[in-house]
Amino acid sequence: MSEHSDDKTRISPGAAGEDRTRIAGAPSADDRTRVAGRKEVDDGVPLKAERTGSTSSSWSHPERWESTSDQPIGSGTIIKQRFVLEELIGHGGMGTVYKARDLRKEEAEDSQPYVALKLLNEEFRRHPDALVSLQREAKKSQVLAHPNIVTVYDFDRDGDQVFMTMEYLQGEPLDVAIRRRGGMGGLPQQEALHIIDRMSRGLAYAHQEGFVHSDFKPGNVFLTQEGNAKILDFGIARAARVGTAGNDDATRFDPTSLGAITPAYASAEMLAGETPEAADDIYALACVAYELLTGRHPFLDEAGNKIPADEAARLGLQPKSVHALPRRLNRAIAQGLLFRREQRFANAGAFLDAIKGRSRLRRALLTAIVLLSLLAAVSWWITIRESDALVSIDDLPSHLDESKALLLQGNAYLETGDVEQAYKTYTQAWESGESLPSTTTRQRAQLKVLVDRRLNAVIDYYLQLSQSPDLDEFSRELLLLTLEALKEQNPGLRDDEIDAATRRLDRTN
Repeated sequence: MSEHSDDKTRISPGAAGEDRTRIAGAPSADDRTRVAGRKEVDDGVPLKAERTGSTSSSWSHPERWESTSDQPIGSGTIIKQRFVLEELIGHGGMGTVYKARDLRKEEAEDSQPYVALKLLNEEFRRHPDALVSLQREAKKSQVLAHPNIVTVYDFDRDGDQVFMTMEYLQGEPLDVAIRRRGGMGGLPQQEALHIIDRMSRGLAYAHQEGFVHSDFKPGNVFLTQEGNAKILDFGIARAARVGTAGNDDATRFDPTSLGAITPAYASAEMLAGETPEAADDIYALACVAYELLTGRHPFLDEAGNKIPADEAARLGLQPKSVHALPRRLNRAIAQGLLFRREQRFANAGAFLDAIKGRSRLRRALLTAIVLLSLLAAVSWWITIRESDALVSIDDLPSHLDESKALLLQGNAYLETGDVEQAYKTYTQAWESGESLPSTTTRQRAQLKVLVDRRLNAVIDYYLQLSQSPDLDEFSRELLLLTLEALKEQNPGLRDDEIDAATRRLDRTN
């Protein structure tokens, strides 16, 4: 096998490959991320000694940025007078990731004051179009609140240092796990399928929200200590908003001159410079799924090097079936690996349906409804038996810390009036905790009490809104849909009141 440099980044100026500039010290390999961009700013242009803010104009002219320090960046460096770099935890082609202490969180006596801070490297910063686009897309990616997507807090710069702050995770990147544990034919099948399920759920949510990752690969997935899988770098990949035609604020990427791709996981269409679509993420997802189950990329040459999709298509290669894998799963992965975009699944939701099987999904949905109803009863019992006031967030064990954080995040959304986002986050808190094998029945019930308590506040908001005499026709229709969705997704929780509100809204139409 060749050296493992799967996730290294290279920066090159578009289609003209002769001008390609590589990150110093990074070995040449087909499966590193490469960023295509326009001609770089001349190295000889001096930085102007002027401090610029985070405006669109300043992001367009990085050559004017003032250096904040002559000292090398490392442990002990303070970024933006707020983030203290404490430990180097990752290094890739696009940037360096540190564990950082957030001084504001410390001032607020937050028990978890750490964030992951990613500093973009100098080569990437030389592409002004990329920086403007990244700033916009990172802001948009903050709406991707899902248990299987890493939470992005901010995208900013301090002088000439461009950085992103994200939730701090403990565990290991998926590419490391595959190399460490997959050498003998992949990860254990049940574990691999669990990871594939979680990755698919994260991508399905992103696709539903209109985001395409476009640089999905093992190095952009993180396995937490609790066994969850989280997708990274939606803000750094060439994020593409679906359906943004005519939107002046939409990020416009010229696929022939700007983009972030990893050749070994990129579809043939992306290698040809076409605008990324959700189906391109499916090719990458199928590659990663195959690698999890077998320990190797689906397309390898005789030397063990990964073959990009366009070359594999030219050679007429087909992946071998995964041994002892059900036919349905083999068929779904094979379809995801097809070289023509229109032949693959349209999005990760369709891929998830295929690997689960529609009949199984329906049975799972019915089971979930029954389980939720039972848990609602158990929640009621606990509330009566122990008193609702006695069930607090501190009662949850440490393996449910992610659910705790989501509950607190949802509270913050609710306080600022972002009720829709609060509801999403509370739902994610439940989904994140109830599926963990280490969660006992009692702990699930306690979590359900805490989630239901907050969902009641959300339902209260919409019930009060339904009584407003100032609702126009469109607002009434939207509110009706919202109430119907709340009842369907939370059976047994305020059903009678929701029914009364929907009848009242129907009569006013």
